[in-house]
Amino acid sequence: MSLFTRGRTLSASQLSRRRFLTIAGGAAASIPILAACGAPGGGSVSGGFAQPDVAAPSQFAGRQNVVFWSGWSGTNGEVLANLINKFNESQQDIYVEIQVFQGYDGLTEKLSAGLQARQVPELAIFSDVSWNKFFLSGHMEPLSSYFTDTWNADTYHDRLYAEGVVRDEPYWLPFGRSTPLFYYNKEIFAQAGLPDRAPETWDEFRDWGNRITGRDYRGNKLMMRAYTGSDDWYFQGLLWNYGGALSEGLDVTVDSAEAIAAAEFDRACVNDDKIGYLAQEMNTDFTNGLVATITNSTGSLTGLTKGAEAAGFELGAGFLPVEADTGVPTGGAGLGILKNADPERKAAAAKVIEFLSGDEQAAEWAVGTGYLPATKGATRSPIVTSRIAEDPNYGLAVEQLDRARQPDPARLYVGSTILEMRTVIQKLYTENADPAAALGAAAAVIRRDIEDIRPQYEELVA
Repeated sequence: MSLFTRGRTLSASQLSRRRFLTIAGGAAASIPILAACGAPGGGSVSGGFAQPDVAAPSQFAGRQNVVFWSGWSGTNGEVLANLINKFNESQQDIYVEIQVFQGYDGLTEKLSAGLQARQVPELAIFSDVSWNKFFLSGHMEPLSSYFTDTWNADTYHDRLYAEGVVRDEPYWLPFGRSTPLFYYNKEIFAQAGLPDRAPETWDEFRDWGNRITGRDYRGNKLMMRAYTGSDDWYFQGLLWNYGGALSEGLDVTVDSAEAIAAAEFDRACVNDDKIGYLAQEMNTDFTNGLVATITNSTGSLTGLTKGAEAAGFELGAGFLPVEADTGVPTGGAGLGILKNADPERKAAAAKVIEFLSGDEQAAEWAVGTGYLPATKGATRSPIVTSRIAEDPNYGLAVEQLDRARQPDPARLYVGSTILEMRTVIQKLYTENADPAAALGAAAAVIRRDIEDIRPQYEELVA
């Protein structure tokens, strides 16, 4: 993990000392396990929740401390650290310390453990599929009361803002939002006589894959695509491509004929055509010239661009292919405040979110990471418009947002859905499993687990 200036990663000893509990298993299935006092939207909660340890540098001593838990390292973590440094230096009342955990899943585990230990940060990054579960258990602070005349709902992209709203109250504000993009190696496409664009349909993708796979490229035998067994996000979009879905509301449809057809497409690409394979590090395989294409988040754009430049080829990007329908899920992360934190520190955390939503900061974040510009001001800012003019790939995510849709409710609210879908795609890729059997088994688990959250969902969301 990266250690950032004025931020730190908690060590194992610190976590032990502060009574964080070990949580076994996947983070998506383990959150959250405490219920807050009062229902969501009911205001601040007291009850002895402590703040994690803060080590403020001497120049920031005496300020109100805000702990900010993040799952970003690498390029994204460095950009965030720079922005928080600017915040700390821009005023004299608040000091923010970033504490970094291992990705979204690692952060979610620590948030769950913190709630058990009654020790939580004020501010945290929540993935698009974690905040909803914390909301159902009453741990997300309603945010509208913190809005000002210059920072409010109208600050944000309408569609992205709406995804964090439940019954007209915002709980999760967009920051680090993304859609998947189709990335390709322009040099390989040119050598294969293919157009300089992403394939328009999945059938065209499969045809091109058979034309590329087996070709020699820089001493390697090429394949069309590297897959990852954890990419249930992409797989959800593929279900939509074929007219399927994980669920309609809380009614599970992942074992429908349309969903089975989508799963069959992926199975056949990997096991029949053999144009793709399950990779340990698909980005690395792509930049090393082992594969011609990958599908990954817009948040990977900056890193992939740098990797392609270092490898000496030009990165191509395009919209995701379509089939019967489009299949572009929104994803990424947003900012939320923990309801159980101290009220004064929650107000300070809101000031941090307000700062990050400023035109210059939001634009710097988008350009530095490749994530979508989540605010209207960032979208039209000189920083973003200049970058799009220099590299049109940066504009694709904004354009593709018109095709995108929010994940299905089963993925948002039922922890086992992600784990079950990852199991399905791993079976499809590595075991050549029968799609109907694999999806049927997953559907049975998800249907069972939906009943556990249905009362809360119908009371608070539906």
